[in-house]
Amino acid sequence: MGAHVNTAGPGAAILLFNPAGQKATGYVEYEPWTEWESWEGLGYSLVDEQGEAVPYQLVDTHEALTRPAHGIVRLVFRASVPAMGYRTYRFAPGLPVAAPLPDLTATPTTLDNGRIQLRLDEHTGAIVSCLDTMTGTEFVGRRGWNVAQVLEDRSDTWSHRIPGFAGPILGEFHLVESRVADLGPLQASIVVDRVLGASRWTQQIVVRRDSDAILIRNWVNWDGQWQTVKLAFDVNTPAPEATHDVAFGHCRRPCDGAEVPTQMWMDVSGPLIGEGAKQIGAALLNDGKYGCDVNGSVMRLTILRSPPYAYHEPHQFGVKARYDWVDQGYQEFVLEVRPHLGDWRDAGIVEAARAINMPMLPVTMHAHSGDLPTQSSLLGVTGDDLEMTALKPAEDGDGAVLRLADRHGRGASGTVRWMGVAFEVALRPSEIATYRISRVDGEWRLTDTNMLERPT
Repeated sequence: MGAHVNTAGPGAAILLFNPAGQKATGYVEYEPWTEWESWEGLGYSLVDEQGEAVPYQLVDTHEALTRPAHGIVRLVFRASVPAMGYRTYRFAPGLPVAAPLPDLTATPTTLDNGRIQLRLDEHTGAIVSCLDTMTGTEFVGRRGWNVAQVLEDRSDTWSHRIPGFAGPILGEFHLVESRVADLGPLQASIVVDRVLGASRWTQQIVVRRDSDAILIRNWVNWDGQWQTVKLAFDVNTPAPEATHDVAFGHCRRPCDGAEVPTQMWMDVSGPLIGEGAKQIGAALLNDGKYGCDVNGSVMRLTILRSPPYAYHEPHQFGVKARYDWVDQGYQEFVLEVRPHLGDWRDAGIVEAARAINMPMLPVTMHAHSGDLPTQSSLLGVTGDDLEMTALKPAEDGDGAVLRLADRHGRGASGTVRWMGVAFEVALRPSEIATYRISRVDGEWRLTDTNMLERPT
């Protein structure tokens, strides 16, 4: 498809693709190819498809190279891309440069982007304060956030008959070093190194301009047995309610410490301690960790477990000559914490969780002519409660099949736009609806179907 987009102009183009059914606005990291030329030395900059300057910040590359000697840089910038579509950005020497913005604030134990202020414990690296700068609201409970706990776990590989990991906490990772990694107008971050015995856990804690999200990148090298590792977040409420992501919706579960499955996010909300009329919460988003528990106001994501494999009770441990152990060695994953005032449904939690798992995708293109415009959208869904969960060719070849869901469980209505035509849709609370989009007598039609793609 990119070969058909008109990318003519100086330098090279970036086509940003958005797989979501609604417009995506967020931060993108991208390494532009400059033929080894120095980005800073030759005056490269970034513009959108209209030639307007786009603010960006240079951050560490993935490669262990020294800037500017090797000409490789990594950009972070804020982009907006239409629903189920693409948009063109461009980089080259001599393009317009965005007006400078003031730097965010960072020290080895604090981060401040003007909207939230974070403070880390200087001994453990845990987050002990997350303050909303506009309202003075404190989201962190007394037991802290990002607390890396190691629990005794003598259960078998599948934890049969174990309702939850309530064993004693054997220890917590302790801080070795905390240092500022990024300090610029769009992004500030701290790298935190923590250890427990022979195991090491490195995190990069990131805040960005005009964002309430706390991005936590994780690199864990684990060496342990008969243990479970959890990451704990205590939300500052005396009457917590826990909500978990499930397929096509969400469910409420008791805050009783039971180990339960979750998908892309979990949330704990309730009245703020000392201010019962003010509702607060925090959502924990992930890109691949699907076990968790909530005990009171503390939500804990299960990071790893290290029983023997495949150990099944009533095996008598020790009769084998050797054992293999689960979750040994290196792994990496991404989390995001989203503190919010009010109801989680109004805080964009579901949309943000999908964006972590299905981000905007950059594709580098050389400059060439084409018959497609510099930005376009195939399909768009409006309505804060509607979520597009599938778009595919119909099995019989007649048009496309679209599946929508009410993601907040309170009923949803909005508009589906397809090839310049708008269709009004309405879903009942927690409903999943399937439609066929096809041409009938030369016009696009949206028709209700069942999940077998047959008319209802």
